[in-house]
Amino acid sequence: MGFEADWEMYTSGEKELFQRVCRRLLKSTFIVKEKDDDSKKLYTFVAKNEEAISSYFSHMGFDIKVDRDNGVAMLVNSGDSSDSGKIQANRLRLRKADTVVLCCLWTAYLDRIRRGNLSKGIIISLLDLKQELEKYGFREDFDGKTLMTDILKLFTKYNLVDVSGKLGDPDCSIKIYPSIQFALDNIEFQSLAEETSRKILSSKAAADDDEEEMEESDYDE
Repeated sequence: MGFEADWEMYTSGEKELFQRVCRRLLKSTFIVKEKDDDSKKLYTFVAKNEEAISSYFSHMGFDIKVDRDNGVAMLVNSGDSSDSGKIQANRLRLRKADTVVLCCLWTAYLDRIRRGNLSKGIIISLLDLKQELEKYGFREDFDGKTLMTDILKLFTKYNLVDVSGKLGDPDCSIKIYPSIQFALDNIEFQSLAEETSRKILSSKAAADDDEEEMEESDYDE
């Protein structure tokens, strides 16, 4: 059964839901079931009509994927296209700072899942995020509020996180959605991991040099 036949079988309400789902996916890439009642309604429609929605998006070189374990529906590049022919409209080129924060959010999310927190949404504080940045030697790069605010606004737009309160306020919190698992390109993550390792090794070498100079200075006295 083709898309046209599926469309004719929908009620007017279902046609409206179909249109809203497509607009949401094109705008935000991800629909997260647990985010709010409206998102739950759209996610449920996608899960029940996955084949028809995939057929519709296939004409644009896209496909959809529904991860029922995590309650996430997402727009992806069609697996039937060659690498050179894939449409990249749902691919966002991140700055280095964006990638660093995304990696740290992803790490914080996985860490809490491994601790037994099976909640679909993980809530952390800004301090928790800064501690993750510090682990990888990047905390000093995010001392100002403006950069972090812009980055979190970007991730909120794509339904990766929600920020409650203003950055800097004691009650500010960041809710990380399970969609975070599907947002990071493996190549980008590997590149960041390699750069981080080099940075850590460089810092360690500098610290060792400082310690050696101090020992020599003490000896000279």
